[in-house]
Amino acid sequence: MTLDKQAVEKLLALNDKQLAMVIKKLTAEAGIDPSLFQMTPGNIQALRTALSMATDEDLARASEQLAKLRKNKEEG
Repeated sequence: MTLDKQAVEKLLALNDKQLAMVIKKLTAEAGIDPSLFQMTPGNIQALRTALSMATDEDLARASEQLAKLRKNKEEG
């Protein structure tokens, strides 16, 4: 998944349960234990706020980090 403004808009359109599922899937694909992320209503709202305020640079940096994590998982 490439994180850009269009992807963020799609994520923000999801309901809380759907958004939590996507986040857990992305973290698992990146080799991060999804159980480390507590998806409480407060955390989901904070995530929505952060996504809505993210700049193009923030999204590019996050995409790079996810790609590195995936690569490390595949190599490891």
